[in-house]
Amino acid sequence: MTVSAVGQNDGSSRLNTIVKSTAAGTAAGYAMKYLWPVTKQENDVTPRTMINYCRKLTNKAKVQEINALGIKTKAQDYFVKMIESGDKEAFKEDKIKERIVKMGGEDSAAGKEFRGIIRNVNETASQMTKRWAVAYKVMLKHIRPTVPFLVAGAGIGFFTGFTHNVLKCD
Repeated sequence: MTVSAVGQNDGSSRLNTIVKSTAAGTAAGYAMKYLWPVTKQENDVTPRTMINYCRKLTNKAKVQEINALGIKTKAQDYFVKMIESGDKEAFKEDKIKERIVKMGGEDSAAGKEFRGIIRNVNETASQMTKRWAVAYKVMLKHIRPTVPFLVAGAGIGFFTGFTHNVLKCD
């Protein structure tokens, strides 16, 4: 039996230990809602779909930017026609080479500008896709139900506090 002086109670009663560990477990469970990785069951949009969507948005934005300039260069005109044609194979390498040959070849100013436009559009679409992927994962974590994480955290915290009290030697 443990002997302690009157008024020297340090405030760590057995119930206090369980309450503290349960509260800590609940907080950890809530944090795990956002730290736990997204599973395949939660992620229902295929990455290829979003990449294609980001490319379409980037292409349309570039066409609007070029059209706003008024006078277009030969490369800009080819790019606008390529996007407005709706050709699904427009960005394949052999199709791009065909257009560049029609413009005067790889070494021509129009060919280099055309490659630059396509490179710019691809980089912008890639950056947009990366930002979208991060935002999508955060959104998926945000819409997860909170209760299962809280219950699991509280249960682990309670069990930890209870075990601490049982194994504690005074």
